[in-house]
Amino acid sequence: MPAVSPLSTSGASDAVVNLLHFKLFHHFQTSTSQTLLFAPDVWNHASQLGFQFEFLMNAVLCVAARHLAFLPPRDPTYPTAAASHLFRALSGFRLALSDDLTSSCLDAFILTSLLLQFDIWCSTDLLSPSAQGVVSYDPQKDQIFTFCSSLKQVFLRSIPVSSVQASVCMPYIRCSPMGTLAQAAQISNDTAAAFQELFSYCRPLAPEMLSKPFLYSQSTNEADMHAFSPRVPKTHDGLDPIEESYVSVLDCLCLIMAFLPESRPESLIEDKSPLLESLAIFIFSFPVMCRGPFTSMIQQSDPHVLLLLYHFYRAARILLPSGRYWWAYNRAILMETTLKEWLDKECIQQAGA
Repeated sequence: MPAVSPLSTSGASDAVVNLLHFKLFHHFQTSTSQTLLFAPDVWNHASQLGFQFEFLMNAVLCVAARHLAFLPPRDPTYPTAAASHLFRALSGFRLALSDDLTSSCLDAFILTSLLLQFDIWCSTDLLSPSAQGVVSYDPQKDQIFTFCSSLKQVFLRSIPVSSVQASVCMPYIRCSPMGTLAQAAQISNDTAAAFQELFSYCRPLAPEMLSKPFLYSQSTNEADMHAFSPRVPKTHDGLDPIEESYVSVLDCLCLIMAFLPESRPESLIEDKSPLLESLAIFIFSFPVMCRGPFTSMIQQSDPHVLLLLYHFYRAARILLPSGRYWWAYNRAILMETTLKEWLDKECIQQAGA
């Protein structure tokens, strides 16, 4: 696909393909971009910058195809097109990164990274049959946390560049929604401590950890309000690296679950609330915020870590409207269901041990 246009005129068979390119590009500009996180100027910038970077254009077309595949009548043409553009985007992106892309155009890296994260959120190829023939969640097939961790490492290495390079995207990346959400939720220290105790890594897995509602009390007194930090990772004295990474993820999950309707008599979140967009960005960024050994603990099917993922995806399913946040819908439903089944069996096994 030429870098200067999603269309070419190199023959009849190419014309069909390129008409699809044109349709995908048009759909991205007129529909898909309006459903993605961050301000419209970010995605307008992606559309224009895609003419300079072919891998970015392929990422744009990939996500547009994913969106069309989600919408009725669920034409099978679009998943195939998405897979094709994903392959081209990844191939070109890897090559550009090896040629120091972040130094030449940081926004091309950020925009492609965001679009690839939307694509991996859409992925539901996460199941494998066990030795007994039962299909269940396979963490080895789920690359969302591994992929986001890799992107984060590349981005962190580019921080010196970002301080001097003009960027449309960086103001949005620097603006964490954590402070806004924490101020709205006003979670008390007692509530945060009870949450940490309920999901303690040292506590044996139990059915109540799957079903017990998270009820919390607010605190309008800043001295008694739990301190969430959007920038500096919390340091927990006396914890080993595994527990440290686990506790930091618990903090993020506590903030998300505070907005569940079951957590308080009146929900803080409504469909048109500005908080909903902040919450959606926070949920979208959750795999990026997980640090330390947490990703490898997922790959090892650590029961406590999969318990946190179950509650995370359950919250995403409940809190994010399916039409507006279509990219999260199928994954959230699948992960909530399959992780619940896995954890139920694990609880039975641990009780019988």
